[in-house]
Amino acid sequence: MIVEYISVGTEILLGNIVNTNASFLAEQFAKLGLTAYYQTSVGDNKARINECLRIANDRSDIIVLSGGMGSSIDDVTKESVSMFLGKEINPSGEGCKLIPNEFGNSYGLIIEEDGHYYILLPGQFNELKPMFLKYVVPYLESISDSVIMTKTVKIAGISEDEVEEKIKELMLNHSNPLLSIYPKSGEVHIHVTAKGCDENECERLNKPVIKELKTLIGEYIYTSEDEVSLEQSVVDLLKSNNLTISCAESCTGGMVASRLINVSGVSEVLNNCFVTYSDKSKHKILGVKKSTLAKYTAVSKEVCLEMSEADGVSNKADVFVAVTGVAGPDSPYEGKEVGLVYIGCNVKGKNKVKEYKFKGDRIKIRECATTAALDFTRVCILEYISATKFGL
Repeated sequence: MIVEYISVGTEILLGNIVNTNASFLAEQFAKLGLTAYYQTSVGDNKARINECLRIANDRSDIIVLSGGMGSSIDDVTKESVSMFLGKEINPSGEGCKLIPNEFGNSYGLIIEEDGHYYILLPGQFNELKPMFLKYVVPYLESISDSVIMTKTVKIAGISEDEVEEKIKELMLNHSNPLLSIYPKSGEVHIHVTAKGCDENECERLNKPVIKELKTLIGEYIYTSEDEVSLEQSVVDLLKSNNLTISCAESCTGGMVASRLINVSGVSEVLNNCFVTYSDKSKHKILGVKKSTLAKYTAVSKEVCLEMSEADGVSNKADVFVAVTGVAGPDSPYEGKEVGLVYIGCNVKGKNKVKEYKFKGDRIKIRECATTAALDFTRVCILEYISATKFGL
């Protein structure tokens, strides 16, 4: 089935807000095995919304609209759909289903008309997302003539281009299941989507492809479970191996700690976190030598190594991760370019430092550094476990 998305809102056209709904819905459509050829943005104007509906109706089976909806029935999107269909929309009437909204006041609607499906949702992302996942996904699955199953393989420590290069032959050789690459902030997700007559057939189709992915890029895969985040995988590793963690951050300014604290139950393994932004704090809190700072600057392998050794910290955790770098937009250090980041990880005295070079603005660099720190920590913990297992 072909699906099309129309986002309603003059504020989107003016650039006042970022259309996060578009990327979320596109990913969900792919997971459901729906074919999406077009996305359209239109202002809060009934005539122009009707024109978009007319075009979409000629080329798509499912039309999803978001935005332009309030708590009453006379809002611009509902009115426009009503005008286009030539009938009054009754949420409790035939061919119309109400989508409850447990996070706001604007309910949604599903309208079935002449072999087409119109799905109306509010524009607020924090309302649209849970409504779509809880109510729209099951509905779309129920009207599909086959079962769709998507497994997500999550990757860190390698770029989108590198992933594509490693798996391009696999992608070319498979149409069912279909492989789709989605870059995240510092991560890459691969959706493996199979279509079959039932879940067992989908599972049978997906399984060998996921196995092949693990053969090709297994060292970079941290999970193939949708609900597991990178920070969750780190916390799970710590818990299962009775390890604790602390972190010291400079350019990321607490973002690593924040990601870890996203995980429920992290208090079992998280000792303490430090934002050591200044040279003085690196020396006073972590025990970095003044001579090391003076000779190499704060953005250096040598300083990062001493940060992760954390000689100034009493009652250190089993795992100590440190981040220092230049987030930009300018570099205060001669010869240290914007995007240069050092990440150190000390696991039970086994200390490693890795150099990274990220591109982007200040926010992007900090986000990428945070993800890299979590992934490097995960890798270092796995190396420690492996070495301990074999007595190395």
